[in-house]
Amino acid sequence: MKKAVCVFLCVLLCFCFTSCRSDTENISSSVREHEEKPLGEQKINLLYSSSDSFNPYTAKTKYNRQLSRLLYDCLVKCDDNFNPAYCLAYSAEKGEKSYSVKLRSAVFTDGSPVTVQDVLYSYNLAKRSETSYAAALYEVSGISASGDTVVFTLDRADPYFLNLLDFPIIKLGSDNGKTSDGVEVAPIGSGRYRISEEGDRLIRNDSYFGDKSDISEITLIDAPDAASAAHYVEVGATDIYYADESTVNVARMSGKRADVNTNNFVYIGINNSYGMLSDNLVRYAISAAIDRTEICHSAYYDNAVPAAGFFNPALKDTLAVQSLKTVADTQITIENLGKIGYNNMSDGYYLNDSGKKLSFTLLVNSDNPSRVCAANLIASECRAAGIDITVLERTYEQYITLLSTGGFQLYLGEIRVAANMDMSSLVMPGGSAAYGVFTAVDENGAAVTSVCEEMIGKYRAGQCTVSDLAGALLTEMPQIPVCYRKGMLFYTSRIKNVAVPTVGDIFYGLENYEF
Repeated sequence: MKKAVCVFLCVLLCFCFTSCRSDTENISSSVREHEEKPLGEQKINLLYSSSDSFNPYTAKTKYNRQLSRLLYDCLVKCDDNFNPAYCLAYSAEKGEKSYSVKLRSAVFTDGSPVTVQDVLYSYNLAKRSETSYAAALYEVSGISASGDTVVFTLDRADPYFLNLLDFPIIKLGSDNGKTSDGVEVAPIGSGRYRISEEGDRLIRNDSYFGDKSDISEITLIDAPDAASAAHYVEVGATDIYYADESTVNVARMSGKRADVNTNNFVYIGINNSYGMLSDNLVRYAISAAIDRTEICHSAYYDNAVPAAGFFNPALKDTLAVQSLKTVADTQITIENLGKIGYNNMSDGYYLNDSGKKLSFTLLVNSDNPSRVCAANLIASECRAAGIDITVLERTYEQYITLLSTGGFQLYLGEIRVAANMDMSSLVMPGGSAAYGVFTAVDENGAAVTSVCEEMIGKYRAGQCTVSDLAGALLTEMPQIPVCYRKGMLFYTSRIKNVAVPTVGDIFYGLENYEF
């Protein structure tokens, strides 16, 4: 009898453990069901602008936009490797062209529950705003809600759509207030902190559903302009400061630093209608000639990582197929030049049978010192490998005009890739950043579908993986990958365990800070 009871209990326990498993185990949670524990009473200082609002959809300054991440939660946020982590979302179910997101139980700082109506309201604010949140929601063709679930209907398949659901959730209708000075009153949020009545401090939110930080209070230091902000940073008045400018001329503070993965992609753009540049073997030759590691070091002061392909090196799903060498390999350059008839060396350049060398101009924005330095390095490395490259420095206005009119051969560009890793704007004809990418035609003048167009079409239809797409982009090489820039989080030495800041939330992991 005792043996039978033991067997029954074992079976019951196994059933319980099995039934409690989530249907979406592959998605992590950025919050844990918090255990009650004594909390610290640490205080830190951060910069803000008193003349700007904390409304995440209207704030103008980067400091207030960063602080809004402490005041308002989102459905999902990305970790430093661009993996989605649940916040206000409890779970998500993927359909063919839809995602059903179930809300967790949470309350706003006024004690009212977070509902699907608040999500719908915030979504519409995001779509109408002039922020990156609006641009990120371009795939959504419809949104509906029922019970505790919000359904996002998409116009295409997208396995990384959850990465885009980081728009802040505010309480319905709480964004309409203003002070007597005409400054917007901060909407009501459900985040890790709330704003003090005086508006000059952030107070730990005791009703927050996740783990709470040992930082009980954040004093806000008014930095009305860039000069005052730089001063406060350099004298150590602020405890945390984030910079992602692509130049060495950024304010720096003493203490410690953490690198932050950004999705800022630096590349050599190709005018594929110009002479030999239409041949991907020429693009391979140029690509192999450049030393991406040296460019990251000398042009970006090690605030960048070499690109082994089109996708961010932090994206694990494409690592196996991203095969570009990060240092120059002139042997590959020589082999590709030989395949197109450039076999003869004279005065340091490879010539074809007609005695002509490959000679191109590389357009760069002269207003960006790091990019100018990178362009000169690229030109020097290509010349050393037998390809003549001349750098053309132009002001930003001239640079954009030449790109828009097709008046270039090569250019050095940068684009911030969306968190769903959509490269179509850069590599598809007609894309907003696809300068020089034109639809090819056959001898009869009929349009020819490129490898990139075909694979992106399949990817959007859910017929191939991002790894397949990554391989196809390298084969076609409509642009030449160079590097991905990194952001820098500076913080005071008394703060420890800062390991996971992200470009979307520089305070990601704040609950783990130690002092």
